[in-house]
Amino acid sequence: MTGSSALYRKSARQVSCKINDEVAILDLERAIYFGLQGVGVHLWESLEQPRSVDDLCASVVAEFEVSEAACKADIVRILGSLEAEGLIEATR
Repeated sequence: MTGSSALYRKSARQVSCKINDEVAILDLERAIYFGLQGVGVHLWESLEQPRSVDDLCASVVAEFEVSEAACKADIVRILGSLEAEGLIEATR
């Protein structure tokens, strides 16, 4: 469902914690761990509240050296992967 009008938030079927500069995420239904580093950590922390792709991109561009176009493409890809794994969900 990855689209600029959707809002994304963390799924209730996961728990996560920050370990040094990484985030470890446990899918509670499948007992599978996932890890995020770098910009992924920034995105994950931003998803404490529902956020749009545009909001997330603005936050990443402010923190990291990346063009807006590249940022948006990467965020859409990452959100799609997290959503496919059930770690985040889209809301309206």
